[in-house]
Amino acid sequence: MKHLHITDTFDFAPSSRTYTDNGFLRVKGRAARTGVYQYLASELELTDRAPNDIVNVYRPAEEVFNTDSLSSYENVDVTNDHPTAMVDSKSYKATSVGHVISATQDGDFVNVDMIIKADDAIRDIESGKSQLSPGYTAVYKAEQGTAPCGTAYDFKQTGIDVNHVAIVKRGRGGDQVRINDNHGVKTMNKVTLDAGRSIEIEDAAVAALVTDSIARLEKQVTDAQAAIDAATAERDTIAEKLIAAELATSDEAIAKRVADVASVQSQARKVAGDKFTCESVDTLTIQREALTLVRDSIDWSEKAEAYVQAAFDMAVADAEATPAHKPEDQHAKLALDAANVQKPAEAKVSAYDAHRAKLQNAWQEK
Repeated sequence: MKHLHITDTFDFAPSSRTYTDNGFLRVKGRAARTGVYQYLASELELTDRAPNDIVNVYRPAEEVFNTDSLSSYENVDVTNDHPTAMVDSKSYKATSVGHVISATQDGDFVNVDMIIKADDAIRDIESGKSQLSPGYTAVYKAEQGTAPCGTAYDFKQTGIDVNHVAIVKRGRGGDQVRINDNHGVKTMNKVTLDAGRSIEIEDAAVAALVTDSIARLEKQVTDAQAAIDAATAERDTIAEKLIAAELATSDEAIAKRVADVASVQSQARKVAGDKFTCESVDTLTIQREALTLVRDSIDWSEKAEAYVQAAFDMAVADAEATPAHKPEDQHAKLALDAANVQKPAEAKVSAYDAHRAKLQNAWQEK
């Protein structure tokens, strides 16, 4: 364990200030609280790690509100900033600007009642210098654990003995750690920049202007990006169309198209007859016209491409299954059929009758 002197800063609750007839300022504030605080390793005189390493120290309630610890606040000096050493009989005249009257527990906090006597310190407070930071000695016990708030710690603070309470511009606890007083406290407006960093601006109008400017710039960037994306998409579409056009007009593509048209023309003549002609070079149009000749009860111009294709394929299959005859072949067939009709049918002779006739005429044979 080590016995060290150190300074700290804690939160304060709102309150009002009062001035005595002789100009002294009496004000309350919060001087301490329980919980885990962070210190530099160099502040705790630790040599087993880098000087700037952060060390978590736990201040348990039984130590912060210990009777001896609370009573140590009474009548200690108030300083304007921390002195270079603890206040004693030799330094108090040069460092003291007032004193603490009393200290009490308020939930997790230690409330102090102070009287500030030095004119320069009062003016600093009125100008907004209102954070507090106690200077004290304490024993730091190496102990790893987890505080009730869930934060892990490496040391526990005990034996807290307060030497002074300093008025500071910025203490360890941040903006919430200050004199319990609303006077001289400036309302700051938080503005988040486009890079994600936040700043505080006192003037609300300026803060609003900055926020609006950032929003306007962000919109301009968004609109510009949208325009770039649209232009890129249009460029890519044109490039794709050019590639498609080049492919469609290549020698291979033209040769294939001619072959496809010739094939469909040949199939269409099978369906509609050898005399069928169509000037179109569109295969679908050829199929529609051929089907119109053989099935004129259907309006093929309104039928979908898939429907026309299926009907045409079926018509071609039927035509190939029952090929048409030439006209001269047809006429010859009709004449032959007519001759067969006029020729009398020959009587059929049974095998028995043929055998009798042979026996009857046997005498005529030599």
